[in-house]
Amino acid sequence: MTKRILLIANSYPNASHSYVNNDVEYLSSRARVLALSKRQPPAPFYSPFDFNFFDDYSQLELQARQFKPDFVLSWMLPNHFLARRVSEALDVPFALKTHTPDIFRLYKGWSRPLERLKTLVQSEDHVARSYRISMSSLARTARSPKLRGVYTIPALRPIFEDYFDSRVVFDMLPRFYTERFLNPAPNGGKLLVAGSLVNRRENQLTFADVLSSFAGAVDWFPVPTPGCLWMDVPNIPANVHIRHYAPPADMPATYKAYKAMLVIGRGKFSRGLSMSIIEAQAAGVAVIAPSLRPDFDRFVLDGGGYLFKDESEIPGILARIPEPGRRELGYAHAGRYDIAGLEQELALCGLVL
Repeated sequence: MTKRILLIANSYPNASHSYVNNDVEYLSSRARVLALSKRQPPAPFYSPFDFNFFDDYSQLELQARQFKPDFVLSWMLPNHFLARRVSEALDVPFALKTHTPDIFRLYKGWSRPLERLKTLVQSEDHVARSYRISMSSLARTARSPKLRGVYTIPALRPIFEDYFDSRVVFDMLPRFYTERFLNPAPNGGKLLVAGSLVNRRENQLTFADVLSSFAGAVDWFPVPTPGCLWMDVPNIPANVHIRHYAPPADMPATYKAYKAMLVIGRGKFSRGLSMSIIEAQAAGVAVIAPSLRPDFDRFVLDGGGYLFKDESEIPGILARIPEPGRRELGYAHAGRYDIAGLEQELALCGLVL
C-alpha cells in the first residue's frame, strides 16, 4: 500500500531550500506526499507536487486529518512541536530533520537568560514563528512516544544528543539529483558567489577588493532575500552583477556559465554541508570556500575544491583554475550524495517506502 507522508516545512516551495525541495520530489515519486508550510515562500517557484499553507496549529491539524498520513516528517527544529502535536493527535509516528542554524536556537542552562525567559512565558506557536525554541516544549518532544528520529549533519550529532536519546539521532547528508547536474562539457569563465556579500551592519560589500580584481564577470544571486536586489549598497565593483534568483530547474544549466564558485561563510557553523557545493562540483565548477571546521573542509577538498583562511588568498586560487584532475574529483564526490541515498536514511527511523 502506498504510504501517505505529511511534510511540515517553513515555506515550501522555496528556491533556496533545495534540501526540502528534493525531499518532496523524491518522496512524491514513492509515496503520497502533502507539504504544509507556516508561511508563503520569499523565493517561490512552480511545484507540481501537493502543498498548502496554515496560519496556526488548528489549521494544520484540520488539513492533516483530511490527508490521513501514515508518517509525519518535519523540517527545521522550531517546527518540532507542530510535528509532535499532530502526530500524537493522529496517532502516527514522526521524525525531525534539522537545519544547521538550528543549533543557535538551543539555550542550555542559564545562558542567554532573557531569551530563555521569553520562551518560557510565550506560547509554542509564538516562539516558533520567530524561529526560536522553548526548552520545555523541546523536552516534551524528546519524550514523545511517537518520535522515531532526529536527523542532523554528522558534526552536530553530539549537540543534538544532549537533547534527544542518542538512539534516535541519525546522520543526514545533502541529497540531490546527481544526473541532472553531472555535465563534463566545458564551463564558462565567470565567477559565481554563494552567500551574503553584504555586511548589513555597515551596508558595505564584503570581498570588494577581491571581486574587483577578478578579470571576468562576477554574478551574485542573493537568495533567499530578493529584496537585496533593490538595496543601495555602495562600492559595488563594476564587474559584479546582482542577479534574480534562478528556479531549481534552471540551476544545472546556470552552473555551466561559471569556472568557479566563491562560498561566503563566517563562523564555525555558518555553513552546514551545503547543497550548492555538490551541485557545483557535479557541474564542473571549482568551489572556493573558507576553512570553517574539519567536516566542512573535507566536504570541499574531497570534491577538488579550494580552501582559504584569508580573502587575500582568493586571487591566487582563481589564477590556478582550472587544474587537471580537479573536475573529476568533483564528479566523483558529488555522486556520493545522490538522492537515492535518502531512502536508506529514512529507513533508519522506520519510514520504509
